[in-house]
Order: sequence, then structure tokens, then C-alpha cells
Amino acid sequence: MNTKTQLDRRSFLRGTGVALCLPWMESLNVFGSPKAEASPKRFLAVYVGHGFAIALADDHPARDWSWYPSVVDGKMNFGKSMAGFNGFTDQTTVLYGLEHPRVIRSNGHGTADSFLTGSNIGDAVKYPSIDQVAAGVHGKKTRYPSLVLGNEGGLGTKGTSRTLSYNQFGRPIPSSNDLFRLYNNMFNSDPKLQLGNKRRLATNGRLVDRVLESHHDLKRKLSRADSEKLEHYLHSIRDVEKDIERMESWSDTPKPNIDSSILALDATVKDPAAFIRTMYNLIYLAFQTDTTRYASYMLQSMGGGAWNDIPATLGIGGNHHNLAHAGIGRKPGGSGLAKYDKFQGELLTEFIKKLAATPEADGTLLDNTLVYYGCSNSNTHNNSNYPLLLCGGKNLGLKHGKFHMLQDRKAPLNNLYVTLLNTLDAPTQKFSDSTGTLDDILLKA
Repeated sequence: MNTKTQLDRRSFLRGTGVALCLPWMESLNVFGSPKAEASPKRFLAVYVGHGFAIALADDHPARDWSWYPSVVDGKMNFGKSMAGFNGFTDQTTVLYGLEHPRVIRSNGHGTADSFLTGSNIGDAVKYPSIDQVAAGVHGKKTRYPSLVLGNEGGLGTKGTSRTLSYNQFGRPIPSSNDLFRLYNNMFNSDPKLQLGNKRRLATNGRLVDRVLESHHDLKRKLSRADSEKLEHYLHSIRDVEKDIERMESWSDTPKPNIDSSILALDATVKDPAAFIRTMYNLIYLAFQTDTTRYASYMLQSMGGGAWNDIPATLGIGGNHHNLAHAGIGRKPGGSGLAKYDKFQGELLTEFIKKLAATPEADGTLLDNTLVYYGCSNSNTHNNSNYPLLLCGGKNLGLKHGKFHMLQDRKAPLNNLYVTLLNTLDAPTQKFSDSTGTLDDILLKA
């Protein structure tokens, strides 16, 4: 096949001044197979604090409400809280028995800080989160290297983080919960908005230049210890400088034209389902249009506040922290925590279904997207045996359809992260305290 005559749908659309990312259409590849255009590999990490409603014993009276599936004739069967995944068992893996060894004895409220890094909050050297490692390899290919999202937004405090993502120096990246701002940044092409953004970039660039220019004079006046602190600060300033340069380089590239009718941009915590659904839809659109390939989303931190109280908003009663302390209970009708798990599970399943229903050149959006869902507590304040689920990523070489019981393996969770990074084409031999890979989840070569 003469590849020079092959019609490239992305180049064509951008050349006409419209940045649409269409599903694969046969007529856009008249001269060859749809597989000629490889789809990007994507990753989303989703986290809920405090723990899930968990029971493993088949004779437990509330077993049908357990977050973990039962296994019948070798096939996973999800209970009421995660029932939507029964339609995706051949694309789902569940893991039990992994944790971050450095974090086991940490305060039970502090483990969200470590979920994607494996670093103890007291460590002198902290590692980046795996989403940022992958973004460091491929993030320059998209308008945004990654999305860092959280229902509560910001950083939180040390030990009660509101973000899952940490940069290359192990510093937290604030999460965003501003739906309008996310939409405007990624998809709003209003000329006035674009002009305002360019002006702000120019102003911010000048401010960064002034800081960097004054740094040499200031450094001569500081002690060695203070000079080291200044260097750490300057690393952050240079990150800002790189972000400004990146946004300037993208400022004249048309933004994708998307259907905004699926977005409830005015949703608040008072309607948590609408808010979370809109967050998932923004991620979906960002992945579909190749605006980014990596995202982290903290649904629930381990702090207090309005999002901790949403079980009451939903009519379940109490707050999430207290429900997690009560656990799954022993009532066949399900505990408040199990019903909260069901609320989150149904919204996640909606997102998974949307990915699965969106065709791409080599399958579906789900086939090229790995969704990682879990918590760093097996139950409240217990920092071992994290409940973890992987869905999608068929084209990344993952082998699904199994509930892996790994508690006797003594493998750190970071072995999983090394494996995931390699499937995302971010070659990694060692990550934090990893001791190898977790090949159980991979198709055999």
C-alpha cells in the first residue's frame, strides 16, 4: 500500500481549520485497513478514600453487597454494589493482597498521598505518581500532558491529600474541580476567551522571567541550606515556565468541537451524581479528542467537608468516614457503605460503557484506555490489601477476567505500577520500592 495516498483524518480536519476527532470511518481510509492508524494508549486512575464494603467469605450474610466479586466456575460475579461490571468481566481484573509496604504503619488517613507513588509522607525522597511518569514520556503530544482532578479540588494538607498526582520532584499537583474552567480550557474556542488566555500567558511569562533574572543575585546572599531551598523553588518556577511555553505553542491550534449537551457544567456537590458524571464526561471527551492521555480523579479524599457528607445527600445517612468505620455489616440488605459503593460503581460503569461504545481504528476507546479504580484502605485505617480493579486496555496487552488473590506473594503494589507503565509505553524497570513486575495481568507473548 502506498502510505502517501492514505487519507489521514486528523491532518485533514486540522487542515480545514476544524479540530474534530471523529470515530473511525471506512471512507476516511479508502486505500488501507483501519488498523493502519494506531490509537494512543491512555490511563485513568480513580480513587475513593476510607475503604469499600468488603467481605470475602462466601458464607458472609452480606456477601452479595461486597465490593469484591465472587468466583463461580472460574468466572467473576460482581454483587449489587459493582453489578455493572458483570457486563465487562472479560475486560476486568480484580486484585487483592497488594499494598505499599512503606505505608502500612502510616496514619490511616494519610494513605491517599501515597496511592500512586508508594512514598510514605514522611520520606525524605518522594516519587512521582505513575500518571505523571507516563505524562513525562508522552504528554508533549497532546494539548494537556495530564488532567489532575478531584471533587474537592486543591491540595488538601499533608496526610489528607485532595490530589492523587505528584510531579517529578514528588510535589503534589493541585487537583481541579472547576467544571467551567476545565471545559473552557479544553474545548471553548470563543475568540474573546482565547485572546484573554494569550494575554494572561504573556503576563505570566514576564513574571517568570523576572523571578529567574533575580535568582542569581539572590543566591549570592544566601547560605548553602537556603540556596538549596531556593533551587527547589526554582524547579517549580521552571515547571511553570514550561507550562507557559507549552500553552503558547498550542494557542493557535483549534480546539476540538464537542457536544457539550452531555455536560452539566453548573453542577455542584448538592447534586453529586450530576457533578461526577460531568467529570467523567470531560475525561471521556478529553480522551476521545486526544486532548490528553492521562488523568487522575479523586472521588473522595480522607478529609471532612461537603463531599464527605454526600451519603446524607443521597439519603443513605451519615458521612462517608463514619459509614466506612461501620464497614459492610452483617445485614443481607446491605450497609450504608455498600450502598455508597453502589452509587460510585454505577457512575463508573456509565463511563466504562461510554468508552466501550466509542469505536476507534483498532477497536474501541475502552480497548485503548486502562481504567484503574481503588482505595488505599481495605477497610477504614487498615493500610494493607488494597481493593483494586483494572478495566479496559485490551490493546495494551492485558489479560483480564480473573480475581487475583496475591496476599501470599509479598509483592509490593509498585510491581503493578512498573507493569502498567510498560504497557503504556513508558519503559520502566524500577519504580519506588518495586521488586519486579506483575506478569499475572499480562497476555503471554
